[in-house]
Amino acid sequence: MFHPFWTKDKGVVTIDYVVVMAALVGVGVWMADTTNADLSEHSAVIRGEMQGGMFETAWDADLAVLPDTEAGDQCNGADTCGTGNTGGGSTGGGTTGGGTTGGGTTGGGTTGGGTTGGGTTGGGTTGGGTTGGGTNPDPDPDPDPNPDPDPDPDPNPDPDPDPNDPNDPNAGGNNDPFPPTASPAVAGCPNNFYDGSPLVSDGSDFGNSYDHTITHSGFTDLRTCGGGMPYARGFFDANPTFTMYLSDMTQFDTVQFLVEATSCDTTLLIRDASGTFHFNDDYNYPSHTRSRLRLTDTADLNGRVDIWIGGYYPSTCSTRLEVRGW
Repeated sequence: MFHPFWTKDKGVVTIDYVVVMAALVGVGVWMADTTNADLSEHSAVIRGEMQGGMFETAWDADLAVLPDTEAGDQCNGADTCGTGNTGGGSTGGGTTGGGTTGGGTTGGGTTGGGTTGGGTTGGGTTGGGTTGGGTNPDPDPDPDPNPDPDPDPDPNPDPDPDPNDPNDPNAGGNNDPFPPTASPAVAGCPNNFYDGSPLVSDGSDFGNSYDHTITHSGFTDLRTCGGGMPYARGFFDANPTFTMYLSDMTQFDTVQFLVEATSCDTTLLIRDASGTFHFNDDYNYPSHTRSRLRLTDTADLNGRVDIWIGGYYPSTCSTRLEVRGW
C-alpha cells in the first residue's frame, strides 16, 4: 500500500501546500492567543491617553495633545503645543515650572500639578498663558498684509447720475462725460446721434452777452432728407452745430434763437427736447437774410436741444448764434 504512495509523484505540490498552510494557521492561532492580553491592555492605555489629552512616553514626559478647537492658532508646532502655552505655561508653570519637573510627572503627576493643576488649566493657557496676561512667544509670523476690502465694490460708479443736469459741477472738467464733446463734421442729413458744440444753461445768462460764434458747414440738401419738413430747405451737415442742455425754461414766455452772418445766407434748424423740429430761412426777407426762431413752447426746451446752422447754398461760413429769453 505504501509503495505506490512513495513512488507516485502526482499531487505532491498540493499536499505540501496544504501542510504548510496548516502549519501557518496553527502558528497564527498560537500568536493570537499569546498576545491577546497584552494587545488589549495597550489598546486600552492608548485610548485612555487619547481621551485624556496626554501621552505618557517611555522617558516619563507628559506631552499635551490638544484638539485644534482648544489650541487654536497657538498650537502650531512642538514648542507651542506643550502643557502650557504662554506666560505661565511652558516656562513658568508648564514644562519647567509646574510641568515635567516641578509639578508634572514627578511632583504632582498628571492630575495634581500637570495638566489640571499647573499645566494647561492652572498656569497654562487659562491661568497665566493667553488669558492671564502672558505674551505670545510665537506670534503669527505671517499676518495678512492685505485685509479683504469691500467684497463687492462697484467697479463702475456712475460719475453723473443725471447726464442732462445743466448745473453739473464738473461740466468741462475733463473728468466727467457731461456734457459730451462735439462730434467732428459728418456729411449727411441732420442726425441727433451726433453731438454739437456743447452749451449748458438754466436761462439765467440769456442776456445781451449770450452769443456764440462758430464756423459751420452744410452740403446735404435738407429737401432730400424728409422727416416731416416738406417746406424746409437748405444745406446742412449730419452733426449739430450746437447741442444745448437747458433747464428752467418755463420761466420764459419766449426763447429766441437768432443767427447773424455777414458772408453767407444762413438757414436754421432746431430739434427741441420733445423731438419736434423747427425751421427758418429768412425771417424778414428781403430786408435781410438772417435766420430766426422764436419758440413759445418753452417747456419743450428743458433738456437736450440740438441746433443746426446751415446755408441756403452749400457752403462753409462763420456765424454767431444769439439766444435770448423773455
